[in-house]
Amino acid sequence: MKDDFYTIGEFAQKSGVTLRTLRYYDKIDLLKPSSHNESGHRLYSKHDFPKLQKILTLKFIGLSLEDIKNIMSSDIYDGNLKKSLEIQKEIMNEKVHHIQTVISSIDETLDTLSNEEDFNWDKFIKIINVVNEDKKWLAQYENASNLRARIKIHETYSTNKYGWMEWFFDELTFIPNCRILEVGCGDGSLWLKNLSKIPKDLDIILTDFSSGMIKDAKNNLKNFPGKIKFKVADVQNIPFPNESFDIVIANHMLYHIPDKDKALSEIYRVLKKNGEFYASTVGKNHLHEMREISAKFDSSLSSCKSWTATESFQLENGKNIIKKWFNNITIKRYLDSLIVTEAEPLAGYIFSLPEIKNMLVDKKRVLNFINFIKYEISKTNGILITKDTGFFKSIKKS
Repeated sequence: MKDDFYTIGEFAQKSGVTLRTLRYYDKIDLLKPSSHNESGHRLYSKHDFPKLQKILTLKFIGLSLEDIKNIMSSDIYDGNLKKSLEIQKEIMNEKVHHIQTVISSIDETLDTLSNEEDFNWDKFIKIINVVNEDKKWLAQYENASNLRARIKIHETYSTNKYGWMEWFFDELTFIPNCRILEVGCGDGSLWLKNLSKIPKDLDIILTDFSSGMIKDAKNNLKNFPGKIKFKVADVQNIPFPNESFDIVIANHMLYHIPDKDKALSEIYRVLKKNGEFYASTVGKNHLHEMREISAKFDSSLSSCKSWTATESFQLENGKNIIKKWFNNITIKRYLDSLIVTEAEPLAGYIFSLPEIKNMLVDKKRVLNFINFIKYEISKTNGILITKDTGFFKSIKKS
């Protein structure tokens, strides 16, 4: 070792991997050495150990080298050991849960082999489906660091320090023994952020199309003292009887729904007479400066469909969509904006958009984009980004 550098042989010996592996990782641009000596031989630094550890961990849980390369190339936090390890731990826990689920399915199938003369082949089909769930959660976590930055940017740089979830919750009108349905609940953040304010007599049912989201919501709200149930369900086919709920909440989710008319008809059906429907969304100018910054760096980035993902249900057109089923519709906006003073969180949010992530696959280009954002921030001591968020409140009348 010289000047804190390791030869490839020293690095291989300390890390327990083969020279062939390191040379191959270099060849495919997965782990490049930090430097080379005068003879052109590879030299590795102490900062390469965490990178190698992350590669080996992701490989251990079943990701392909191509998938790992995509994660490594777009991970703008690869120098933050704490965040990197937290994400790896999250992925490992998910892998453990998945393995346990597969084992349970196999045990269930083994039990039928012992007790049934006419074997139920649906049990084998269930094993196949459970195994394939692996692909779904790997996709969810492929860009975990950027997705965290997407959430964190609002918590860190919002000018309104009273968060959206807290503000929106305060706007809900609860009656005694209120029965509530949230469709598209995600990880249960609306309730998690307001645990101390939830009336004890509420009867809450949280639903989401994603079984993974329901699992996260259950875990987040495991210490909730009141009545709360969880169910995987599609808002376009709500599995509850007519007039079951006093309140239905759709928090930033209707723009994802293919058949909004079908979803609204289902929401109308399960609401009681005089029941209230709350549907939140964003306006057309929400975060528009992010698109402008991206276009300023590279005009092709402005054509990404992710920028217009909410267009089908926004604050400007939502009332016309809802009024076919509901009346007494009011709208209320949440006043907020972002003043971003660091480049990485803003870049992380932008990279979380799938199309942009695919367009900025080269690490050098990613770093150039981050440096461009740093320059833009330096000109104003912070980039002002518009936030336009609000909700529609509707009442069911017969």
